[in-house]
Amino acid sequence: MSKIDKWNEKIWSFFASVDLAVALFIIVSIGAAIGTVIPQQTEPEEIVRFFSKFFSPVTAMKAYEIVSLLDLNNVYHSWWFTFLLFMFALNLIVCSLDRLPSLLKSFKAPSYPLELESLEKMPIKKKVEFISTKTSDDLSKILKNKGFSINIFETKEGIQIQAKKWTKARLAIYLTHLSILIILSGALIGTFFGFRGYMNILEGTGLHFAISDTGQAVPLEFEVRCDKFEAEYYENSSIPKAYRSYIKIIENGQVIKFNGKETVVVEVNQPFSYKGFTFYQTSYGFQPSEHAEFRFSYFDKTGKEYKITAKFEESFPIPGTSATASVIDFSPALGIDEKGRVFNMDTNMINPAVLVRFDEKGKKTEQWILSKIPETWETPYGKLKFDELWGVEFTGLQIRKDPGVPLIYIGSTLLCIGLLITLFLRPITIFAIIKKDGTVFYCPSSKVSSIFEKNIDEIINKLKGEKI
Repeated sequence: MSKIDKWNEKIWSFFASVDLAVALFIIVSIGAAIGTVIPQQTEPEEIVRFFSKFFSPVTAMKAYEIVSLLDLNNVYHSWWFTFLLFMFALNLIVCSLDRLPSLLKSFKAPSYPLELESLEKMPIKKKVEFISTKTSDDLSKILKNKGFSINIFETKEGIQIQAKKWTKARLAIYLTHLSILIILSGALIGTFFGFRGYMNILEGTGLHFAISDTGQAVPLEFEVRCDKFEAEYYENSSIPKAYRSYIKIIENGQVIKFNGKETVVVEVNQPFSYKGFTFYQTSYGFQPSEHAEFRFSYFDKTGKEYKITAKFEESFPIPGTSATASVIDFSPALGIDEKGRVFNMDTNMINPAVLVRFDEKGKKTEQWILSKIPETWETPYGKLKFDELWGVEFTGLQIRKDPGVPLIYIGSTLLCIGLLITLFLRPITIFAIIKKDGTVFYCPSSKVSSIFEKNIDEIINKLKGEKI
């Protein structure tokens, strides 16, 4: 053998090694875990703040330098993670090509009787002491009815029966290998040819573009418009319980309908897809704007309801009275200190309130009206309920387009099929030696001992007199 052939054999053996597969799998798993823990594709300040929770500011800065150097804040797009996936894929391909031919060849290999010495070395053995002149015929018939393929040989010890079942199930491992390769292909296609960006849309406005991870504006073929955003908070807390966006898709001047509805609700764990783009609810915020509107429900003393909208410091009439009113102050989260002074507890719309000035023929009064406190809605002129300040909250949507998703779905389906076959259709081989004083059953694999015992018990019961 030449030196080149030796080197080729060494390289092939290296990539066909199971130890290499295990090592790569562990390293890839560690890399994925790092990508889950460390904030990805974000500003340096956020990463420094993350490490500041565990280390001193100086150590946190050094940790960021290491993260930046190794590209740990962009794991799934890093060269080293891509290289590991490529090596893992190459290892799977070589392993499969190295072992598949011998497995296929074993299916076509002719059967031959085994020596008694080889049978006795098998890990599972069970002897049944009964005599029947028709034992071999009955046993063969029972095994065939149970789906086994049969080979019968006459040996000096007696009649040897070889029964095999689900032997082709060993190919399921290669189906699993193929599914992993398809999943990896889908992931890499999504990484290099997909798109991920963000959209911050103010209530009542829309956008025709998204900002990519690299900071570039990527135009869309349609407009995403946010009609309304709402957030629910836990009682007496600034922690959001749920938040959702009511959006419309406008294309060529027309609102697109989905299931007969123009408005689509997007909330956490409830994304929405259109033309290959998927929208996820990720964030929200408060941003005052000129088109913001204070919205009220007014109930006069007879209980009749009126809807009122007004802008900041804009005067509006109180229906059925000679009074007018205007909003002169606003708080997204009104709080009252120990001295009875009001203050803003938070920038989010946790407990929104407005300070309304009433004016009736020159007589002016002021009153705080809280949207969540019905007692504050009562005024000298009727009940004035503060519904919302519309147009000041923006919704943060993440937008993704991943052309590799169909491959990932296909690969995941094949992976499940391969695993189910591997777990529940394990190949089983049974050897039986029929002698004058009884029958001895053998099994070469201890991994299927429970299956072997079940099959043998059923066979014995039938041989002892049950109807075949």
